[in-house]
Amino acid sequence: MPDELLILGRTDLEALEIGWSDVVDVLEDAFRQKAAGEVQNPPKPAIHPRPESFINAMPAYLGGSDRAGLKWVAGYESNRALGLPYIYGVFLLTDAATGRPLAVMDGAWITEIRTAGVTGVALRHVPRRVRQLGIVGCGVQGRRNLGVILAERPEIEEVRAYDRVTAATDALLALAGDRRTAVAPTPEAALDGADVVVTAVTVSLGEGRLTGAGTAADAVLLPLDYDDALAPSAALGAALYAVDDLGQYRSTFHESFAGFPEPHGELADIVAGRLAMPAGARSVLMHLGIAMDDVALGALAYDRARERGVGLTVPFA
Repeated sequence: MPDELLILGRTDLEALEIGWSDVVDVLEDAFRQKAAGEVQNPPKPAIHPRPESFINAMPAYLGGSDRAGLKWVAGYESNRALGLPYIYGVFLLTDAATGRPLAVMDGAWITEIRTAGVTGVALRHVPRRVRQLGIVGCGVQGRRNLGVILAERPEIEEVRAYDRVTAATDALLALAGDRRTAVAPTPEAALDGADVVVTAVTVSLGEGRLTGAGTAADAVLLPLDYDDALAPSAALGAALYAVDDLGQYRSTFHESFAGFPEPHGELADIVAGRLAMPAGARSVLMHLGIAMDDVALGALAYDRARERGVGLTVPFA
Protein backbone atom coordinates (compact mmCIF):
# COMPACT_ATOMS: atom_id res chain seq x y z
CA MET A 1 0.00 0.00 0.00
CA PRO A 2 1.44 3.44 -0.88
CA ASP A 3 1.95 5.90 1.94
CA GLU A 4 -1.26 7.90 2.02
CA LEU A 5 -2.72 10.02 4.78
CA LEU A 6 -6.48 10.35 5.22
CA ILE A 7 -7.69 13.73 6.47
CA LEU A 8 -11.09 13.92 8.14
CA GLY A 9 -12.59 17.26 9.15
CA ARG A 10 -15.69 17.73 11.27
CA THR A 11 -18.01 17.67 8.24
CA ASP A 12 -16.45 14.40 7.10
CA LEU A 13 -16.80 12.82 10.54
CA GLU A 14 -20.42 13.85 10.88
CA ALA A 15 -21.14 12.43 7.41
CA LEU A 16 -20.10 8.99 8.68
CA GLU A 17 -23.37 8.80 10.65
CA ILE A 18 -21.79 7.07 13.63
CA GLY A 19 -24.66 6.52 16.09
CA TRP A 20 -24.50 6.50 19.86
CA SER A 21 -24.86 2.73 20.04
CA ASP A 22 -21.80 2.39 17.76
CA VAL A 23 -19.81 4.76 19.95
CA VAL A 24 -20.76 3.10 23.23
CA ASP A 25 -20.11 -0.38 21.81
CA VAL A 26 -16.56 0.46 20.70
CA LEU A 27 -15.74 2.27 23.95
CA GLU A 28 -17.13 -0.54 26.08
CA ASP A 29 -14.88 -2.93 24.15
CA ALA A 30 -11.92 -0.64 24.89
CA PHE A 31 -12.68 -0.79 28.62
CA ARG A 32 -12.85 -4.59 28.39
CA GLN A 33 -9.40 -4.53 26.82
CA LYS A 34 -8.22 -2.29 29.64
CA ALA A 35 -9.61 -4.70 32.22
CA ALA A 36 -7.69 -7.50 30.50
CA GLY A 37 -4.41 -5.55 30.73
CA GLU A 38 -4.20 -5.02 26.98
CA VAL A 39 -4.11 -1.20 26.96
CA GLN A 40 -1.16 1.19 27.24
CA ASN A 41 -2.49 4.57 28.36
CA PRO A 42 0.16 6.75 30.07
CA PRO A 43 -0.99 9.80 32.06
CA LYS A 44 -1.27 12.78 29.75
CA PRO A 45 1.40 15.48 30.01
CA ALA A 46 0.11 19.04 29.85
CA ILE A 47 1.42 22.51 29.14
CA HIS A 48 -0.33 25.76 30.08
CA PRO A 49 0.61 28.60 27.69
CA ARG A 50 -2.02 30.97 29.15
CA PRO A 51 -3.98 31.25 32.41
CA GLU A 52 -6.99 28.91 32.46
CA SER A 53 -5.66 26.98 29.48
CA PHE A 54 -4.18 23.57 28.79
CA ILE A 55 -2.69 21.64 25.88
CA ASN A 56 -2.48 17.88 26.43
CA ALA A 57 -0.63 15.15 24.55
CA MET A 58 -2.60 11.90 24.77
CA PRO A 59 -1.15 8.67 23.32
CA ALA A 60 -2.59 5.16 23.72
CA TYR A 61 -2.32 1.64 22.36
CA LEU A 62 -5.20 -0.87 22.45
CA GLY A 63 -3.57 -4.28 22.25
CA GLY A 64 -6.77 -6.27 21.87
CA SER A 65 -7.69 -4.44 18.66
CA ASP A 66 -4.09 -3.48 17.75
CA ARG A 67 -4.84 0.25 17.41
CA ALA A 68 -2.56 3.17 18.26
CA GLY A 69 -2.95 6.92 18.17
CA LEU A 70 -2.29 10.32 19.69
CA LYS A 71 -4.51 13.33 20.39
CA TRP A 72 -3.08 16.84 20.77
CA VAL A 73 -5.88 18.83 22.38
CA ALA A 74 -6.21 22.33 23.81
CA GLY A 75 -8.79 23.98 26.05
CA TYR A 76 -8.80 27.78 26.38
CA GLU A 77 -11.39 29.46 28.60
CA SER A 78 -10.39 32.85 27.11
CA ASN A 79 -11.63 31.72 23.68
CA ARG A 80 -15.23 32.34 24.72
CA ALA A 81 -14.70 36.11 24.74
CA LEU A 82 -13.25 35.82 21.23
CA GLY A 83 -16.20 33.84 19.90
CA LEU A 84 -13.98 30.78 19.45
CA PRO A 85 -14.51 27.17 20.58
CA TYR A 86 -13.23 26.19 24.02
CA ILE A 87 -11.65 23.01 22.60
CA TYR A 88 -9.34 22.64 19.60
CA GLY A 89 -7.46 19.49 18.73
CA VAL A 90 -6.15 17.01 16.20
CA PHE A 91 -6.07 13.22 16.41
CA LEU A 92 -3.46 11.09 14.64
CA LEU A 93 -4.18 7.40 14.01
CA THR A 94 -1.05 5.29 13.48
CA ASP A 95 -0.60 1.81 12.06
CA ALA A 96 0.50 -0.19 15.12
CA ALA A 97 2.39 -2.72 12.97
CA THR A 98 4.64 -0.26 11.12
CA GLY A 99 4.28 3.16 12.76
CA ARG A 100 2.92 4.59 9.50
CA PRO A 101 0.56 7.54 9.99
CA LEU A 102 -2.90 6.57 8.72
CA ALA A 103 -5.19 9.53 9.39
CA VAL A 104 -5.46 12.98 10.88
CA MET A 105 -8.88 14.04 12.08
CA ASP A 106 -10.70 16.77 14.01
CA GLY A 107 -9.74 16.17 17.63
CA ALA A 108 -12.47 18.41 18.99
CA TRP A 109 -15.15 16.18 17.42
CA ILE A 110 -13.39 13.10 18.77
CA THR A 111 -13.33 14.68 22.25
CA GLU A 112 -17.01 15.63 22.15
CA ILE A 113 -18.22 12.21 21.09
CA ARG A 114 -15.95 9.92 23.08
CA THR A 115 -16.48 11.90 26.31
CA ALA A 116 -20.22 11.50 26.07
CA GLY A 117 -19.77 7.91 24.92
CA VAL A 118 -18.05 7.00 28.20
CA THR A 119 -21.14 8.25 30.03
CA GLY A 120 -23.10 5.80 27.89
CA VAL A 121 -20.78 2.98 28.92
CA ALA A 122 -21.30 3.81 32.59
CA LEU A 123 -25.07 3.94 32.24
CA ARG A 124 -25.18 0.50 30.64
CA HIS A 125 -23.99 -0.84 33.99
CA VAL A 126 -26.53 0.95 36.21
CA PRO A 127 -28.78 -1.98 37.17
CA ARG A 128 -32.00 -0.03 37.72
CA ARG A 129 -34.37 2.36 36.00
CA VAL A 130 -33.40 6.00 35.95
CA ARG A 131 -36.19 8.54 35.69
CA GLN A 132 -34.68 11.94 36.44
CA LEU A 133 -31.53 13.45 34.98
CA GLY A 134 -29.72 16.51 36.30
CA ILE A 135 -27.16 18.37 34.19
CA VAL A 136 -24.88 21.15 35.44
CA GLY A 137 -23.14 22.85 32.52
CA CYS A 138 -25.15 23.03 29.28
CA GLY A 139 -22.44 23.62 26.70
CA VAL A 140 -21.21 21.14 24.10
CA GLN A 141 -20.57 18.36 26.60
CA GLY A 142 -23.88 18.89 28.36
CA ARG A 143 -25.72 18.56 25.05
CA ARG A 144 -23.69 15.57 23.84
CA ASN A 145 -24.20 13.80 27.16
CA LEU A 146 -27.93 14.41 27.02
CA GLY A 147 -27.97 12.79 23.59
CA VAL A 148 -26.19 9.61 24.63
CA ILE A 149 -28.07 9.32 27.92
CA LEU A 150 -31.46 9.51 26.23
CA ALA A 151 -30.29 6.97 23.65
CA GLU A 152 -29.09 4.52 26.29
CA ARG A 153 -31.77 5.17 28.92
CA PRO A 154 -34.95 6.18 27.06
CA GLU A 155 -36.98 5.60 30.21
CA ILE A 156 -35.86 9.00 31.58
CA GLU A 157 -38.93 11.11 32.28
CA GLU A 158 -37.51 14.45 33.43
CA VAL A 159 -34.43 16.58 32.72
CA ARG A 160 -33.37 19.41 35.02
CA ALA A 161 -30.49 21.61 33.94
CA TYR A 162 -28.42 24.56 35.09
CA ASP A 163 -26.01 26.85 33.29
CA ARG A 164 -24.94 30.38 34.11
CA VAL A 165 -25.93 31.24 30.51
CA THR A 166 -29.71 30.89 30.33
CA ALA A 167 -29.72 30.49 26.55
CA ALA A 168 -27.44 27.46 26.88
CA THR A 169 -29.86 25.84 29.33
CA ASP A 170 -32.80 26.50 27.03
CA ALA A 171 -30.93 25.06 24.04
CA LEU A 172 -30.10 21.88 25.93
CA LEU A 173 -33.61 21.33 27.28
CA ALA A 174 -35.02 21.78 23.79
CA LEU A 175 -33.27 18.49 22.94
CA ALA A 176 -35.16 16.53 25.61
CA GLY A 177 -38.12 15.75 23.36
CA ASP A 178 -41.47 15.40 25.09
CA ARG A 179 -39.98 14.75 28.53
CA ARG A 180 -40.63 17.08 31.45
CA THR A 181 -37.95 19.75 31.72
CA ALA A 182 -36.97 22.35 34.29
CA VAL A 183 -34.51 25.23 34.30
CA ALA A 184 -32.74 24.99 37.65
CA PRO A 185 -32.01 28.36 39.31
CA THR A 186 -28.82 27.01 40.95
CA PRO A 187 -26.47 24.08 40.39
CA GLU A 188 -27.79 22.45 43.56
CA ALA A 189 -31.36 22.67 42.28
CA ALA A 190 -30.42 20.69 39.17
CA LEU A 191 -29.56 17.77 41.46
CA ASP A 192 -32.84 17.81 43.34
CA GLY A 193 -34.29 14.30 43.14
CA ALA A 194 -31.95 13.24 40.31
CA ASP A 195 -31.15 9.57 39.67
CA VAL A 196 -28.26 10.52 37.35
CA VAL A 197 -26.19 13.71 37.45
CA VAL A 198 -23.73 14.95 34.83
CA THR A 199 -21.48 17.93 35.53
CA ALA A 200 -19.67 19.56 32.62
CA VAL A 201 -18.46 23.00 33.72
CA THR A 202 -15.28 24.70 32.50
CA VAL A 203 -14.93 27.18 35.38
CA SER A 204 -14.78 25.90 38.96
CA LEU A 205 -17.84 26.38 41.13
CA GLY A 206 -15.39 27.18 43.95
CA GLU A 207 -16.96 27.28 47.39
CA GLY A 208 -20.24 26.26 45.79
CA ARG A 209 -19.01 22.86 44.63
CA LEU A 210 -21.64 20.17 44.80
CA THR A 211 -21.90 17.66 47.64
CA GLY A 212 -24.58 15.50 46.05
CA ALA A 213 -27.16 16.57 48.61
CA GLY A 214 -30.71 16.39 47.33
CA THR A 215 -30.17 13.58 44.83
CA ALA A 216 -31.89 10.23 44.98
CA ALA A 217 -30.31 7.94 47.59
CA ASP A 218 -28.89 5.68 44.87
CA ALA A 219 -27.93 8.45 42.44
CA VAL A 220 -25.06 8.04 40.00
CA LEU A 221 -22.88 11.15 39.73
CA LEU A 222 -20.83 11.51 36.55
CA PRO A 223 -18.43 14.48 36.78
CA LEU A 224 -16.65 15.27 33.51
CA ASP A 225 -14.79 18.28 34.91
CA TYR A 226 -12.35 16.86 37.47
CA ASP A 227 -12.97 18.71 40.76
CA ASP A 228 -14.46 21.87 39.24
CA ALA A 229 -18.06 20.99 40.10
CA LEU A 230 -17.84 18.23 42.70
CA ALA A 231 -16.74 18.66 46.32
CA PRO A 232 -14.61 15.94 47.97
CA SER A 233 -17.50 15.16 50.31
CA ALA A 234 -19.54 13.86 47.36
CA ALA A 235 -16.95 11.16 46.71
CA LEU A 236 -16.23 10.55 50.39
CA GLY A 237 -19.92 9.87 50.97
CA ALA A 238 -20.27 7.49 48.03
CA ALA A 239 -20.53 3.73 48.42
CA LEU A 240 -18.67 3.40 45.11
CA TYR A 241 -16.10 5.86 43.81
CA ALA A 242 -14.43 4.89 40.55
CA VAL A 243 -12.42 6.67 37.86
CA ASP A 244 -11.69 5.82 34.24
CA ASP A 245 -7.94 5.54 34.86
CA LEU A 246 -6.11 5.29 38.19
CA GLY A 247 -2.80 6.37 36.66
CA GLN A 248 -4.28 9.60 35.35
CA TYR A 249 -6.07 10.20 38.67
CA ARG A 250 -2.93 9.72 40.74
CA SER A 251 -0.81 11.86 38.41
CA THR A 252 -3.08 14.86 39.04
CA PHE A 253 -4.13 14.08 42.62
CA HIS A 254 -2.21 16.83 44.38
CA GLU A 255 -3.19 19.38 41.73
CA SER A 256 -6.88 18.54 41.37
CA PHE A 257 -8.12 16.05 43.95
CA ALA A 258 -6.86 17.09 47.38
CA GLY A 259 -9.34 15.79 49.94
CA PHE A 260 -10.79 13.16 47.60
CA PRO A 261 -10.50 9.49 48.60
CA GLU A 262 -8.60 6.70 46.90
CA PRO A 263 -10.99 5.22 44.30
CA HIS A 264 -12.38 1.73 44.74
CA GLY A 265 -11.29 0.96 41.19
CA GLU A 266 -11.81 1.86 37.55
CA LEU A 267 -14.73 1.91 35.14
CA ALA A 268 -12.99 -1.02 33.45
CA ASP A 269 -13.57 -3.04 36.64
CA ILE A 270 -17.30 -2.27 36.42
CA VAL A 271 -17.43 -3.25 32.76
CA ALA A 272 -15.58 -6.49 33.54
CA GLY A 273 -17.91 -7.30 36.46
CA ARG A 274 -15.26 -6.92 39.16
CA LEU A 275 -17.08 -3.94 40.70
CA ALA A 276 -20.84 -3.46 40.89
CA MET A 277 -23.03 -0.41 41.38
CA PRO A 278 -24.35 -0.55 44.96
CA ALA A 279 -28.07 -0.86 45.64
CA GLY A 280 -29.61 2.02 47.54
CA ALA A 281 -26.41 4.05 47.79
CA ARG A 282 -24.62 6.73 45.79
CA SER A 283 -22.01 6.03 43.13
CA VAL A 284 -19.52 8.56 41.75
CA LEU A 285 -17.80 7.70 38.45
CA MET A 286 -15.15 10.31 37.67
CA HIS A 287 -14.39 10.66 33.97
CA LEU A 288 -10.92 12.14 33.50
CA GLY A 289 -10.82 11.70 29.72
CA ILE A 290 -8.22 9.20 28.51
CA ALA A 291 -6.50 8.61 25.19
CA MET A 292 -7.76 5.04 24.98
CA ASP A 293 -11.21 6.45 24.20
CA ASP A 294 -9.83 8.69 21.45
CA VAL A 295 -8.04 5.78 19.78
CA ALA A 296 -11.09 3.51 19.93
CA LEU A 297 -13.39 6.12 18.39
CA GLY A 298 -10.77 7.38 15.93
CA ALA A 299 -10.21 3.85 14.64
CA LEU A 300 -13.96 3.37 14.18
CA ALA A 301 -14.18 6.63 12.23
CA TYR A 302 -11.17 5.68 10.08
CA ASP A 303 -12.59 2.26 9.21
CA ARG A 304 -15.96 3.69 8.25
CA ALA A 305 -14.41 6.52 6.24
CA ARG A 306 -12.34 4.03 4.24
CA GLU A 307 -15.43 1.90 3.60
CA ARG A 308 -17.45 4.90 2.37
CA GLY A 309 -14.72 6.84 0.60
CA VAL A 310 -15.10 9.85 2.89
CA GLY A 311 -12.31 12.37 3.49
CA LEU A 312 -9.30 13.73 1.64
CA THR A 313 -6.41 11.37 0.87
CA VAL A 314 -2.98 12.95 0.35
CA PRO A 315 0.41 11.38 -0.41
CA PHE A 316 2.60 10.89 2.63
CA ALA A 317 6.12 9.99 1.57
